Amino acid sequence: MRRLPNATRRQLLRGAGGFTLALPWLPSLAPRGASAKSPGAEPRFVAICTEHGAIWSPNMHPASETLTETMNYAGHEIRRGDLALSDDGTTAQLSPVLSGSNRVFTPELAAKMNVIRGLDVPFYIAHHRGGHLGNFSDNDGNGTDGQMLFDDPTPTIDQIMAWSDNFYGDLSTTLERSLVVGERVSWGWSNPQSQSGQIQALPPEYSSLALFNRIFVPEEEETNPRPPVVDRVLENYQSLQQSNRRLSATDRQRLDEHIQRIDELQRRLAVAVSCGEIPQPTQDSQGLWQDATFPVNPGLQSDFWGLMNDVIVAAFVCGTSRIATLRVTDHFSDYVGDWHQDVAHQAHHPDGVAQAIIAAGNQDLFESVMLDLVAKLDIDEGDGTTILDNTLVQWTQESGQTTHESIDSVIVTAGGASGCIETGQYLDYRNLGSDIGDPFEGTPVVLYSGLLYQQYLGTALQAMGVTPAEYEVEPGGGYPGVFVGEGRESFYPSSLIDVRGEWLPWMQA
Repeated sequence: MRRLPNATRRQLLRGAGGFTLALPWLPSLAPRGASAKSPGAEPRFVAICTEHGAIWSPNMHPASETLTETMNYAGHEIRRGDLALSDDGTTAQLSPVLSGSNRVFTPELAAKMNVIRGLDVPFYIAHHRGGHLGNFSDNDGNGTDGQMLFDDPTPTIDQIMAWSDNFYGDLSTTLERSLVVGERVSWGWSNPQSQSGQIQALPPEYSSLALFNRIFVPEEEETNPRPPVVDRVLENYQSLQQSNRRLSATDRQRLDEHIQRIDELQRRLAVAVSCGEIPQPTQDSQGLWQDATFPVNPGLQSDFWGLMNDVIVAAFVCGTSRIATLRVTDHFSDYVGDWHQDVAHQAHHPDGVAQAIIAAGNQDLFESVMLDLVAKLDIDEGDGTTILDNTLVQWTQESGQTTHESIDSVIVTAGGASGCIETGQYLDYRNLGSDIGDPFEGTPVVLYSGLLYQQYLGTALQAMGVTPAEYEVEPGGGYPGVFVGEGRESFYPSSLIDVRGEWLPWMQA
């Protein structure tokens, strides 16, 4: 539900009474023929999900000389090293893409980051949205592997966190369990409390002001306390559940989902925000988004995401929300034309022209979105740590070094997840003895298989305090959605499948 600016709790109830509090349409009851962490620290989580990828290793990854340690894991040698931030007096960088102004990108901030490569989706998924956070069914069906997943959707990790008692043990200040910004990327159960019903996409927000008004509601004195909202429909609900023989199983599920949503609304109305008065934003990102030049205006895109970052940071400071997912479909480039075909699908070309465009856009995106956010989060928590220290921020890309292929995917993280994650590392999980080959002749890209991307998803959940029992289909099975695509069996042997429920090596503090 989108709340109007300056909406009060009484106004919200008044508006909700028009549609939320009425029982939903139940077809089976219609007339025949009718139609119708650090101890005490609260972990936070942010996912930044971007399009394509297709960035060559020399542009994206730190220098290979950084990798100074090895370990034999899951049948092959993996590597790690300490991140080394270089500085030319103006720009600091871990790599050409992972670079920014040295006034913001400091050695102290770099020490709180990780660059992780060599994580694979072991089947062909091509273009997708859901793979970032674990719902692999949300893909374009470019190949038979992706099509096989259409009927097997999975809640994304942010929604598993949002409804976990181990993540949100105390909801007394929480107005929104999760913030979803940008395009579709987050999926959850239609009845998340009971983990039942359909897997549905959560609606995203494009207005920073509307987002602010959802998580900061002015306190209002109540001279005559109202009875709980759910009490208004509970009698009818119980009567229908217990006595009406015509109520179908499908409608019974819909009724349960409706009551769950009302119950969540009542919980939010009882939240006491204790961080004091916060000034309402004076600029709304919606206007930037609607500007005709926005798709090819990196300055407007930077301003848009900066406004969203401000609201997310304020929510994390006040505890009104502790999860945010951002799907950034902007390219941070003034290129006018068909980006998908002319840039992303030509980024492999050995002349390097399209590669230079996509690398420059991703550098701007890193600096304007991720670096901006993590620098704003690196503020005192009040106990000697910072908000960033108790957060896991991750940047994932749709593909690895070539468009369509989620092999050798890169994840850039920031924050120690309340002391659970070791930081300041470059981690390379590729098996350099498992050469998949150069998919495009003449490019500097050579793909090697690595560990499973699903193993990272489980690692992120456990770092946030979520237990494996909350997401595993079978004990020890790790995050669901693992199968090996046709023709890839030799690259993903049982030694990789067997460790998918473990923490990724070197990541656990």
